[in-house]
Amino acid sequence: MLWQDITIAGTGAWIPPIRPEQQPRGGPGTGQPSMMALNGFTSAAVSKDNTATQMAARAGLKALRHADVVSADLSLLVHAGFQDPDHYTPSAYLMRVLGGRDTAGIEVGAASDGGAAALVAAADHLAARPDAKAALVTTGARFPDERWGYSRELGYVAGDAGAAAVLTRGTGFARLVATAHVTESRLEAQTRTKEGHTGVARRSPVEETGFMPHIDVLQRATHRCIETVLDEAAVKPADIAHVVPIAIGSVVLDMLLSGSPLGLRADDTSWTYGRHIGHAGPSDVLLALDRTFRSGTLRAGERVLVVSFGVGFRWTTALFEVTRDPVAMTPAGRSRSEGVCP
Repeated sequence: MLWQDITIAGTGAWIPPIRPEQQPRGGPGTGQPSMMALNGFTSAAVSKDNTATQMAARAGLKALRHADVVSADLSLLVHAGFQDPDHYTPSAYLMRVLGGRDTAGIEVGAASDGGAAALVAAADHLAARPDAKAALVTTGARFPDERWGYSRELGYVAGDAGAAAVLTRGTGFARLVATAHVTESRLEAQTRTKEGHTGVARRSPVEETGFMPHIDVLQRATHRCIETVLDEAAVKPADIAHVVPIAIGSVVLDMLLSGSPLGLRADDTSWTYGRHIGHAGPSDVLLALDRTFRSGTLRAGERVLVVSFGVGFRWTTALFEVTRDPVAMTPAGRSRSEGVCP
């Protein structure tokens, strides 16, 4: 889908302390590196004192300040979280902390694709409401070891973080050019809770096997989603300056991107940043966009491609064009001087 006059005006991130990851071997006496080590994760962000939604709120405050947008101008807040046990209605909390009197709030549940899916939902709202001034997208994820520690066995490290972006009509520094979606619902059964599993022991088939048994399907869907957005925007792979994928690991990303129209490796993308935070679920792509937009390296005319997917399985690609040189700023990570969201 092609878009007109929808822009990103600000981004924000809240990243808790980074903890180095030990790189376990492949098993006793094997002398072989583990899948996690091969996947390139070096550390993970670990939150001990903030819930996923509180981290999303802090990131949202930073995004609003970056965009110079006040809460009263927000007509919609879209939140993407993942299995948040601390906030039964996270969007209501976020509207109380971040929204104005007339701000509506919704939640999207697209797993790791949630950040990109929320961007599209916010863009849909602005396109449909000519009177709307701005929409805020927030994401938050927290993966406690007692539930998600086994992810290391599957080859990735889960990271905790909140991220956000403010979308406006025409006033931002990066224009949303096009988006595309792909769904492979035949894999839906892979994410159902297995019968007999309860509580922290609940696991779906894909939680036990990882992505590799389905890599052919994942490759084809990723390629199709990328090709669709490039074709609709009439943009060639060589015209893309920055690629922002979810931080699922270098082995998986190499398989998904090297044979795609982009012909890239994981190290050619924002994965080089994500490997230090861990796979932060729906926060991945917004964290990387915040880092990219605040880096001071972007120039007007450059294009940024988001490549996102989540279990279920759903894909979203989004193409942005930088309309003016963003001002270099310190990436909006953790700041001790920030106020505490109640």
